Formats: sequence, structure tokens, C-alpha cells
Amino acid sequence: MKRPVICAALLASLLASAFAVTSAATAENTRSFEQVVLPFIQEHCLDCHDASTQQGDFRLDTLPTVFNSAHIAERWDEVIGRINAGEMPPPNNDQPTAEEIETVAEWISGKIKEGEHARMARRASVAFYRLSREEYANTIEDLLGVHYDAAAPGRMNADPQWKGFERIGSELSLSPSHVEKYLAASRSILDTAYPASVPQSQTWTKDALDIDWPNRGKRDVLQEQGILDDVRTLIWPGHRLSYVEPAHQNYSMPPGIYRAKLTISGLPSKEGRAPHVTIYSPQLDRIIFEHDVIAPENAPAVFEFMTYLEGKVSMKINNEVPGPSNSGIAGRPTGQRVFTTFDNPLSRSPWQRKMTDEEGNALYPVLIFDSIQWEGPIVEAESMAKRKRFAPPAQPTLASVRDLVRRFARAAWRRPPTKQEVDRYLYLIGTELKKGASTQEACKLGMLGILASQNFYYLREGDAGQNRAVINDWELASRLSYFLWSSAPDETLFKAAEDGTLHQPATLKTQLARMFADPKIARFEESFPKQWLQLQKVGMFPPDQKLYPDYDPWLEKSMVLETTSFFAEVFKNNLPITEFLDSDWTMLNPRLAAHYGLPIPASTGFHRVSLPPDSHRGGLLTQASILSMTSDGTRHRPVHRGIWVSDVILGKTPSPPPANIDAIEPNPVDEPRATIRMKLAAHTIHAQCAACHRKIDPLGFAFDNYDAVGRWRTEEFVQHGIGENPPVDASGELPDGRPFQGPEDFKALMLDDAQPFANAFVEKLATYALRRPMTIDDRDAITAIARRSEPGGYQLQDIIRHFVESDLFLKR
Repeated sequence: MKRPVICAALLASLLASAFAVTSAATAENTRSFEQVVLPFIQEHCLDCHDASTQQGDFRLDTLPTVFNSAHIAERWDEVIGRINAGEMPPPNNDQPTAEEIETVAEWISGKIKEGEHARMARRASVAFYRLSREEYANTIEDLLGVHYDAAAPGRMNADPQWKGFERIGSELSLSPSHVEKYLAASRSILDTAYPASVPQSQTWTKDALDIDWPNRGKRDVLQEQGILDDVRTLIWPGHRLSYVEPAHQNYSMPPGIYRAKLTISGLPSKEGRAPHVTIYSPQLDRIIFEHDVIAPENAPAVFEFMTYLEGKVSMKINNEVPGPSNSGIAGRPTGQRVFTTFDNPLSRSPWQRKMTDEEGNALYPVLIFDSIQWEGPIVEAESMAKRKRFAPPAQPTLASVRDLVRRFARAAWRRPPTKQEVDRYLYLIGTELKKGASTQEACKLGMLGILASQNFYYLREGDAGQNRAVINDWELASRLSYFLWSSAPDETLFKAAEDGTLHQPATLKTQLARMFADPKIARFEESFPKQWLQLQKVGMFPPDQKLYPDYDPWLEKSMVLETTSFFAEVFKNNLPITEFLDSDWTMLNPRLAAHYGLPIPASTGFHRVSLPPDSHRGGLLTQASILSMTSDGTRHRPVHRGIWVSDVILGKTPSPPPANIDAIEPNPVDEPRATIRMKLAAHTIHAQCAACHRKIDPLGFAFDNYDAVGRWRTEEFVQHGIGENPPVDASGELPDGRPFQGPEDFKALMLDDAQPFANAFVEKLATYALRRPMTIDDRDAITAIARRSEPGGYQLQDIIRHFVESDLFLKR
């Protein structure tokens, strides 16, 4: 019964100690640990946290009291947090008085604050952050106008992740294989930008017969019949057809960007499912193009897209939707007939499956292919201008080559090079010229050294031998550009850094507004939500096709695209981040609308749509991407959903589970069907599990109405057992005692007190931007940024602006 009083007293004590405004706090901290804290711990804590019990793998009897260690300070801060949350001591134990808690919390908080300067002083004078492969590719494209597919087979390895973030400096180590790949990449990039001979752009066209292999040799016959120009190729659901690549697969495509123009019709099924075209290259191991297609038989759509190609490539076109079969008897092309129109009786054999009903509506989603035209390699004017900036001089002089090296190193290294650095590469170029190399090849060798240098693929902050508290303007330019553009600064940022004005508030505000409006901001709109929300996990556990037969790769991609499109919409319109908790709209395409049971948009692509009140959607928490990645492919996982909400939305990472905890077994065939929630109840019986599950489980139970692929339900399907499927129980109680009856109630509670989410969001934003986990020493700054954004309703662009203007962003 004393808990509310205790919590209030503890909060007051934390505020007082954090700002050190009372002489009483100063006097209290002159007393020793043995006088203030140890008696409290011995009486109230060691029953659960000594050598014999170690509940939650947390020991207090051996926890050091040296607060100049960040790790130790974090552990003591956790002690305060657990006391404040009512976890220590457990409610059924004897409770300390409010005065005792106030005294202990004040002493620990004061010592943590005292140790902050020592912890900051122990940091290295120089910090290095390796570029992620995404950032590497973007930087090359913005520097030289060369598209480099860093994720292609045999190129750069996937970056290690920390809680979804792919740019954490401590995780991105450097190995000899990395150095070799950087060197190989630099050679390839420079050869593409400055080739020995410029490849000529060509045009190729593949028509319907080129991909209809049973009939491709019948052109003369079809010409005699007068129907050659009318021939089209039907692409039945699940049918893959080859030969849509520009040239024969044994032809080596010059590296570069190629433009394609695909002419195709798409007839949705009677149920509204649109056909989905994909073009896949096995050599590149990626889908080059994909799109839902809704276009009448007599009015085909034309899709234009651009892609990077290199070397020998083959491609397959596919209608990637489920269907009854892709055999000849079902519907795919055979050598007996050629397709022209559905109403032409000669287009299909009588024994083949019907494609349309009596009214001419397609019974299955089908594609009708006309042609694909390729052009390339092409170099757009913008890319050519980037390359011309650093083109080797036609009539080289020492001054012109020096200027080239200086300018290229400045752009690549994101800072002015020293005279000694420039001289080193001048010597290398001069040596090659003496050996008889051409000016271009000699200069490319010098540029190769600059690109292969760690100065290019590492961001560096600080100076050796100095312990600067803040970053300089050149470092600030890079921090800004890699935060918002995932790439190097442009010339405008470089100029502000060179002038020494970038750190000035007015300049910073102007540059930020300019960067928001730049097309490169789309990289942030896609990259940040993927890393913040850990969307890389979507599809990690593919759903069981027997349980979820409608699940397909396009649905999986659409789930992620809904979430990233939703984030982009909030950013573009500077909406409040509370829209992430709940909203009356979302971003939908036809595939996802069908999955949610919502009206299907008339056109393809993602559109902002208003949600009906009974849609059970709104915000991020009820999007299929989030709900599916916290499932295991067969069933939802409330604990994993709760952990995700705790970590990503509330910024509280739960402790790992104890070892040797049994997994939840499938329901026995001879017992009544039971929900996962019923089975989880057993975990709360064990003392070692109960404390954490009381906090985690309700956060996941709130979303029990959604199955493993994010569909709404009122009953939980249980594969085995006796009786009916049990009803879903999505009720619960938050750790602070507030009850809820389902996801709508839960989201309403989150909105009632949005400050914890705002703090967590700022923390994730800072982790992404600063390339490091946040620590206890960053907490006050994070809270201040969130509070500064509160009067405006936590609008997203405003939060970013306040963050960039804060000391947290500007300090090392």
C-alpha cells in the first residue's frame, strides 16, 4: 500500500540529485557506501541477488562501487530503476520506508553524476566509424556518379547489427578481407567512371515470341497467317519465362545503368488479386523490377525502370502470385497455340483451363506480355558532371595534377588533405608517368590510393593528442550528411565547413531545411525506420505454407513497404511521432489491402488511405511487418512482441531469460485446446521468471488478436487438441497498474503518456545518427530534446531539428 508514496519520493530524490541543487544532497554524498547503501542492500536486496540466488543474473554483493566505469554506472542506475518500478524488493517482502529509498537513491544518483566527467575523460581522443556498405555505395554514387552494387554476390559482406542498427562503430570492425574488397571495389569504380574506351549505348527489344520458347521459331508461319503483329504471351500465375535480358546471356554487358521499358497488361482475379510481375537475375541474385499490374487487355501499361547491369546476365520474368498450376493443361503457353486475345478461340486449346468467366472477367490474376526494350549503358547528365569534376587533365602540369589530387582527396576524405598527404599521391602519379603510363591511368592510380585509404571508408572524429569536447565543422558536415543522406557532404556543406560557419545556429538551421528538401532525404526515410524498427527480421521465420497459404514474397515486401512508406509520410508532412502509436490512416497497396480485408485501391503502388473505425489498424504497432517479425512462422509470440515493444517503443531492454528455461510445447492432441497465453501462465509461477514476465507479457498480450502474419482474429487457431479454438484474450495491465482490454485500449494508454515513447524515439534517433549506443551520460540530453519538442506535439522534423541543434549532436 505504500508503493505510490515510495515512487513519488524516489522521483523527487532523483530530480534533486540529478541537478545537485540542494546542500543536503552534497552533505549526504560525503557519507560512505558502507554507511548509506550497504545496510539497505543487506536488508532488502541480497535475499534475491547474492551468490546463491542471482535472480535475473544480477548480483549486488559483488557489484563494484567505482562509478567512473560506464558499465558499473549503468548497473547501479538499473538498481534505482528497479526500485522505482516496484520490482526491488518484491511486493511480498518487507518494504523500506520512503525516507530510506530517498536516501539510497540520492546517494547512488549523486555518485553516478560525479563519475560522469571521469567517464567522459576516459574516451579515446579519436573515434573511428567505418561506413556501412549502404553508405559506401551512396558515397561512391554521389562522388563519382557510379552505381556500385555493394550487396552483389562476391562484393561486400552484410554489416553486423546491434539491435537492428547497421552503423554502430564498435560493431563495424575491419579485417584483411575488407581491405582487399575495398581495393577491388575502388578499381572497378574508377574503371567505370574513367574507362579506357567509352562503351557505346545500344538498344535491344524482346517481343512476345522471344520469351515464348515453344513458339519462338514460328515467325515466318505466323507472318504468313497475318497474325505475327498480334501475338502476345500469356504469363500464368507462378510461370517463369526466360530471355528477357537485353542480349544473349553469354554477352558481357558493359558496366553501367540500363533503362528498360516493359509493355504489359494485367488482369486481376474476380476477388481483386492483382497479378505481380517480377524480373529476376540469378547472376546478380536480386529482383531487378517488380510491380503489381492492373491494365486492361487492350490497353497495356508501360513501366519504365533503370537498373545497374554488369557482365553476363540472364533474366526471368514471373507472375509471382499463387495459382492452381502452371502446367500446359492449366493455362501456360504451349507449342500448339499462340495467344492473341481472350475472345479469340484460336488463342487457347479447348482442353486448357478456362481463363475468364462468361462476362470476360479473369478467373485468376494473369499477365499478358507484349515487349521489353532495353537501352544502355547510359550516363545521365548529373552523373557525367560528377565524373568531369575529377577527370584527369588532358594537358597535365604539376599544378593541375596537384589540384586534382587535392580536390579529390578533399571530397573523398570529407576534409582538406595535408600537403604531405597530397605530395604522397603526387609522387605515386609521377612514378607511373615515368614508367610510361598515360595521364589518365597514372592519375587513376593516385585516385585509387585515395579511395582505398581508410580516410575514405572511415569517418574520423577527434585529433590525436587532444581531447576535444565538440566536433569541428568538417566533422559536423559529415555527421549531418551521413545522418540524413547516408552519404558524404555536398559542396554546400563543405563550403560552410570551410568558412567555419556550419556550427552557427542560423547556418545549421538553414542547412537542415535544405537537406530536408533534397531528394537524398529518401535514404533516411527508408534506412532509419528499417534499422529503428528492426525490419530486417521480417521474413526471418517464413510462415508455414500449410497454415498461411496466401503468404507470398510480394506480401512480405509489401509489409515492409507499408512501414517505410508510413514513416516517410509522417516525415514529409512533419506529423507528430504519436502517429506511430496510433493513426486513422495508413499506406496501402492492393496486396496489403486484401491481406487486411480492407477495400482494394483501384491503382497499384502505395497510397495514403483513411482507415475505417473497425479496421483494427492504425500506427506502427498493428502493421503486419511488426506483427509478423515477432512471430515464428507458425504462431504469434506474445513474449517476443512484448520485448519488441519494450525495447523499440519504450526504450527499455529486458534482461535476457535465465538459462535452461523450457520452450512452450505444442498443444497435446488429447488435451483441450489452449492459447499461448494460457501456456505462458506457467512461467509466471517461477520466481526467476515472474518479475520480467509481469513487465513484458502484457505488452505482447495486447496484440493477441493478430496471428503470425498480422491478420485480425477473435479466436486463436490451435492445431491440435480437443474442443473448439479458444477465444482471444487481449486484456492486460501495464506495469504502472493501468488496465486495457485490447490493442485500441493499449494504444490509447500509450498516447495518454507519450513522454516515454518520445524519449525512446530520440534515443533511437541519436543511436542512428551518432553511430553508438546511448549511455547513462546521454540521458539528460535525450530527455531535454524530447521535452523541447513536446509543446509542438512532437512533430518529427522538429524533433530532428532540436536534436541537431543540441549539445548531444554537436559534442564528441
